[in-house]
This record gives sequence, C-alpha cells and structure tokens, in this order.
Amino acid sequence: MNFKQQVFVTEYLKDRNAMQAAIRAGYSAASAHVTSAKLMKNAEVKAAIDAKTAKVLNKLEVSVERILQERARMAFYDPADIARERLRKPEDIANLPEDARRVVAGWDYDAKGKMRVKLADKNASLTALEKHLNMYRDDAGDGSPLNIHIHLGD
Repeated sequence: MNFKQQVFVTEYLKDRNAMQAAIRAGYSAASAHVTSAKLMKNAEVKAAIDAKTAKVLNKLEVSVERILQERARMAFYDPADIARERLRKPEDIANLPEDARRVVAGWDYDAKGKMRVKLADKNASLTALEKHLNMYRDDAGDGSPLNIHIHLGD
C-alpha cells in the first residue's frame, strides 16, 4: 500500500466518508467520487480498514454479543422497575437495577422542578433484534412491504 492509500485509510476511519477521506488524503476533489470507490474496492486498503476497525472494536470491547445484550435490555425492560423508584436527582438513577439504569436515555426537569426520565425506545430495539434474527422475509424479492412476513422459525 502506498503512502496516499495509508493516509486515505487513516482519514476514512475518522468519519467513514470515503469521498472526503480521498480529498483529505490528497487525491483530486474533482474525481474523489471515482477515486474513493476504487480505493474502497482495493484489497489492501480494505484489509487495512478492516484490521484497524477490528483493533478499535476489540479495545472498546464491542462485540455482536454485547450489542445484542444491550438491545435486549432496551427491548425487554419493565417500566415498573423505574416507576417504583422515587427519582428526584440524577444520582438516584444509580440506585436502579442495572437493566433499568441502562434503559435511561436521559432526564430533565419540568417547570415545577420535578425530574422526568426519558427511556430507550423499546420498539426500535425490538425491531433491531427482529432484523438481526432475520424474522422478516420478503417472499416477492422486491422489498415490497406488502410481502413481508414474520418468520417464526424453521
């Protein structure tokens, strides 16, 4: 891999924008769309991107299992676990059970100073899990939403 390609890899990993990475690496802006597409198909460049991405994910302990575990927590949390607690200040969130803490997406205060807790979107997490489990099949093969069926096993 030449020097410009190495710079492209470094720049690409900053924001995953191949065209901008090509420009920042010193390739012509006028042909960046073509150059970036070629670079992304280059076996050495692709291998370097994959290797550096894997290194970062490993360092951060990001794995499919960890992501699915977090999605499952958000998909299956019981709002009663949070409703039972008197949440008056952000520190009170620390006293929640771990699964309940992990679904707290944020908090604010209303006009009267009462704390409001925003929870993760259960539907989005359920949908992500359903897609991961390949529960949706398109029998027509054209992506038409009218032909999508929930697949419940083999």
